[in-house]
Amino acid sequence: MAKSFKQLDAQLSEYILSRSRISVQSSRMNSKLEKYVLRILTEVLEKLGQSRYIEMLYTITKEMAINGVKANQKRVFFEDLGLDIRNLDHYDQGLAQFKQNFSEKMADEYGKRCLARGVFVKITVTYTIEGLVVEVVNNTPVIEIEESRMREKMKKAMEYNDIAEFYMDNMDNTEGAGLGIALIMILLKSENIDPNLFRIQTDVGETTARVEIPFTDNYVTIRSKEINQVGNNK
Repeated sequence: MAKSFKQLDAQLSEYILSRSRISVQSSRMNSKLEKYVLRILTEVLEKLGQSRYIEMLYTITKEMAINGVKANQKRVFFEDLGLDIRNLDHYDQGLAQFKQNFSEKMADEYGKRCLARGVFVKITVTYTIEGLVVEVVNNTPVIEIEESRMREKMKKAMEYNDIAEFYMDNMDNTEGAGLGIALIMILLKSENIDPNLFRIQTDVGETTARVEIPFTDNYVTIRSKEINQVGNNK
């Protein structure tokens, strides 16, 4: 169960010393959440002797969280307009209105609406001396059209090593989430980490964005475990 900000503030250092898994949950992205994410990652990575990853991993985690929060708020926005997000005509109409109306004030308001409806993002950091995993789960699923567009963005981002170059080549048809995905993959490449260790998975009621950071050659990725499990079940 994710801890409240107040509990984390009082017990965070103790948790990091004694545990290998920490979660924080919120319905909006604000300075308070950013503060705790940075603190968690800083103390965990310093404990593991991997401080060089702090800035990169904080940026990646923040991007995953922003994407998750925005996806949740978009669904509540559609509900408030009485639009069916799975209807293509409704989707295009609602998305255009969401982009047009989106602002910091709106994000704060819809953060409150998400909280009232039990819609949230949970950030979980799991770690060993071999490697670290950050998962960002938002409790709304990705619909088919969004998943298709997202996969296309990830595929295209594989071709780039510079975020400015990606932006210049895609500035006419890339929304914020597309830039966020490209930034995550380019940052991983800059540290010689396989960008395939950034994954987005969707289930019936939730979407999970996950990044893995190996610290040693002994680290076994979640992806390889999943592939082996599928092979063993055949």
